[in-house]
Amino acid sequence: MSQPASPMNVELINPFITAVFDTMETMVGMTPTREAPYVKDHALPQGDVTGIIGFAEKDVIGSVALSFPIETILKIYNLMMGESESRITREVQDLAGELTNIVAGGAKKQFSQSGVSFHISIPTIVVGRNHTIHHQLNTSVLVIPFHLEKHPFILEVSMKLGRRLAESRAKAAQQPG
Repeated sequence: MSQPASPMNVELINPFITAVFDTMETMVGMTPTREAPYVKDHALPQGDVTGIIGFAEKDVIGSVALSFPIETILKIYNLMMGESESRITREVQDLAGELTNIVAGGAKKQFSQSGVSFHISIPTIVVGRNHTIHHQLNTSVLVIPFHLEKHPFILEVSMKLGRRLAESRAKAAQQPG
């Protein structure tokens, strides 16, 4: 059963959502539609090819994943490459990792504009039906379902701000603008 996302988590996930829209519009030439976020309560993804990137810094740790069903990642690959690939090749897998990298980089840029910085790792790609994704934090994993036309994919984000950074952001939010 999924649970509604908390306000703090929604604030942290918005840069990733924006980065998904920007990435798909720029790289694929399509604007995705988004469904309501929810808190993940299991390790199973909704896709067959997943790109995962960890990020860390003194005050921020977490990970982001983009998970695609086979049909969705093939649609994206074929649109971007002008081909008609019908199976998961190394190039298709690499594309899932690269899209995840672009989304993580876009979110990182947005966070840095608000004074939050972190380093991102290189993508790890997991392929196969019923593979599991484990985010290495003791915090909620937020899931945002998306569609490119009839092709679904999901964004997962697990992010934790260090106590000092979380307190300073909360204090700044309470001050009159």
